[in-house]
Amino acid sequence: MGTPTDQFIRTLTSRHRVIVLGGLAVIAHGFNRPTKDADVWLEPMSSPEDWAAALNHVCGVIPGVSIHSLPGWQKVAAEDLARVINDTGIVRILGLDCPLDIFRRPNEFTEEAFDEVYDRATANNDGTRLPHPLDLIVTKLDTGRLQDFQDSQFLEDLVRKDYAGRLPHARVEEVKSMFNRFLDWKVCQIALANPDPAVHAFVLDTLSEMAEEGDPFAQALLDGKPIPYQQG
Repeated sequence: MGTPTDQFIRTLTSRHRVIVLGGLAVIAHGFNRPTKDADVWLEPMSSPEDWAAALNHVCGVIPGVSIHSLPGWQKVAAEDLARVINDTGIVRILGLDCPLDIFRRPNEFTEEAFDEVYDRATANNDGTRLPHPLDLIVTKLDTGRLQDFQDSQFLEDLVRKDYAGRLPHARVEEVKSMFNRFLDWKVCQIALANPDPAVHAFVLDTLSEMAEEGDPFAQALLDGKPIPYQQG
């Protein structure tokens, strides 16, 4: 079966910062769905060479593992890892009990974004961090995969549930910050319950902009027609 993948990850986190991504992260947020592999974002460090040295070290102390790259998950020699990770942003570790994909540059993120994503994430018991749902959504944008679409729908609903508890009582500056992170007509409808006149005016201005861009739901809210929707 190979070395347990979680043992490999714990070895990584004993020396470096690691964020869980992919199916494991979505499951940790409460979505009941299967996954066939594990995905983590290993901090990018100062250079591809430093990153490669760190991963090569861990592979050197875990028996029976090998590093592979796209296309086709071809085996990568230790001396080629820095070049490969700079080109592709991802490698796969085989020889564990399930494949482990390790990112230096996840989908739609740059290496420089790691620190802010890590700071927004919450700590797991194994030393990794679980990214905020909105950051996890970014890694699933424009992949064309049905599973990523379903994951994103679930994660967006988590955000709306969080917003539903905060927006009706938030000050206008907090509302603006929240809208900058995530916005749709459902969020605006939640925010309209806030009694603060400044918040109400800001939400109406936002809806007006959305309606001008052709959003029929925003126009309906401006016309005073609340829209029923079922939150999962």
